[in-house]
Amino acid sequence: MIIVRKSEERRQIADKDQKTWMTFDSENKADPLQKGFNSLEILNEEIISPGSGFILHAHKDMIIVTYVREGMIIHIGPLEKPDFIETKEFHKDDLASDTKQYAFNVSQSEDAHVFQCGFSKEDCAVDPGDSHVKTGGLKKLYTHAERQGVLKLIASSDGRESSLPIHLGVEIFSTYIHKGNHIIHELKSGRTAWLHLVKGSVLINDVPLEAGDGAGFSDERSVSFTANLPAEILLFDLCGQIPEKTKTEIQQKLETAGIQ
Repeated sequence: MIIVRKSEERRQIADKDQKTWMTFDSENKADPLQKGFNSLEILNEEIISPGSGFILHAHKDMIIVTYVREGMIIHIGPLEKPDFIETKEFHKDDLASDTKQYAFNVSQSEDAHVFQCGFSKEDCAVDPGDSHVKTGGLKKLYTHAERQGVLKLIASSDGRESSLPIHLGVEIFSTYIHKGNHIIHELKSGRTAWLHLVKGSVLINDVPLEAGDGAGFSDERSVSFTANLPAEILLFDLCGQIPEKTKTEIQQKLETAGIQ
């Protein structure tokens, strides 16, 4: 099963200081993806005006991964000192229930382009094991060259391949691909995936996706896509399967909404 979420189906909140696109709308009971896709419960794209900021409020224990695509922000977690996150950096933080994190655009003249990815710790938590492993805020920079033409591992349960250790059964990949490039990512048994198109255009099973679109994969052996235009992609390889009852409900709601 492949579920497509078009960019215009995302909830958009806009004012003079900030624009937000929410792939999963937790406040919309009619949204078939209200609760996210598997353990990926938050996928927000933010455009932050110069000198402005935003607050992310967690209503449950979560791991938050922040990707600064353009610009520089100051990040303040619930137990951390302020930290700068720059262009091409990914930052991981633990957010306990009913706590908040803050982010502010450092620039006084340029927008900041930021992605916030939130994962539930209820089903996919992994024991860090080694006591010396830091479980709070961490960040790493991944260059354009490191991600060009390959799915670069950005975050993983154990920090392998120089990725961010997030202590969840989740893997985050990022890639930049040229027009005509084709990539296949195999899914292990019992895994699902969500693909988000940051920029460009790709083709998935003859279905075109444009910037801001996303697709969820369940009961699939792989995620396969071809670039129609130069593209940037975030791919989330997620632990666990979606229950059959939930899949049926999603399909029914999508059909009713005329989306699937």
